[in-house]
Amino acid sequence: MKIVHLARTLLATLAALAASTLTLPAEAATSQTATVPPAAAPSEKVTTIVSLTFDDGDATHPSVARALERRNMRGTFYVNTETVGRTGKLTRRQIAALAKAGHEIGGHTLTHVRLNELTRDEQGPQICDDRRTLVAWGLRPATLAYPFGAVDADAKAVARECGYDAARTVGGLRQWNCPGCPATETPRPKDRYGIRTPGSVREDTSLRQMKQQVLNAEKGGGGVLPLVFHRVCDDCGVYSVPPKIMNEFLDWLAGRSARGTVVKTLQSAVGARYRPLPRG
Repeated sequence: MKIVHLARTLLATLAALAASTLTLPAEAATSQTATVPPAAAPSEKVTTIVSLTFDDGDATHPSVARALERRNMRGTFYVNTETVGRTGKLTRRQIAALAKAGHEIGGHTLTHVRLNELTRDEQGPQICDDRRTLVAWGLRPATLAYPFGAVDADAKAVARECGYDAARTVGGLRQWNCPGCPATETPRPKDRYGIRTPGSVREDTSLRQMKQQVLNAEKGGGGVLPLVFHRVCDDCGVYSVPPKIMNEFLDWLAGRSARGTVVKTLQSAVGARYRPLPRG
C-alpha cells in the first residue's frame, strides 16, 4: 500500500511540473496572439437591379406577368392608351389587374410614334394626353418609355413638363454592337429622361446573351440594368421572345439573388416619384 501511495504522489508531482513548464507568462501569450494575422473582412456585396420592361401593351403581357409573380418578381408595362382594347392589345381591365398585382404601368405615347420626328407642339399631346388618360383610369404613371427609343431634347423636356419623373430610351448600354458602353445605369441616373438600356430583346436573342447582360452588370460593379421586351410568344415577330426562353431566363435570374442581383420595377429601381398632372 505504501508503494502505491508513493507512486501516486510521484505522478502528481511530475504532472504539476509539466503544467508549470508549459504555461506561458501573460506577456508571452499576448505576443503569440499578436503574431496571428487577423481574419479577412468579408467583401461587401454589390447589388445589381434588373428592371424587366415590356413595351406596347401587348395581349401576351398578362401571361408573362403571372410568370413574374410566381417568382415574386414585378415588371414594368408601357402602354399606348389609344390602342388599348384593340385586337392583340391589353384591355383596361387587364391593365388594372396588372397594377393591382404590383406591376408598374407607364406611358408609351398615345399611338406609338417616333417623337424625334415630331415638332414640340405635336409631342405634347402624344406624351401628355397619354399620361392624362392613364391617370383618369386610376393609375399613377411615374415613368415613360419612348417608342423605338426615338427621343430628342424637346421630347425629354415635354416628358418632364407632363409630370413624368423619369423616362427610358432604348440602347446606350453594353451589347454586341457597343462593347465599350457601360454595363449599367446608375441608381440615380444623371439623365433621368434618358435612361439607357441594352438593345431590345429580339426573336434571335439567345438565352445565353440575355444572361450575359446580367453577368456584365454584376462584373461591372452593379447598378441598374433595364431590359426591353415586347411580345412574349412563339414565332410572332422580330420583337418577340418565346415563353420557354423567358421562363428559363426568369428561373436563372431568380437564382442570382444570392449574389445580390434583384428584380425591381423601373420606378423603384431609379427612385421615380409619381407627380400630379400639371395644371392646364
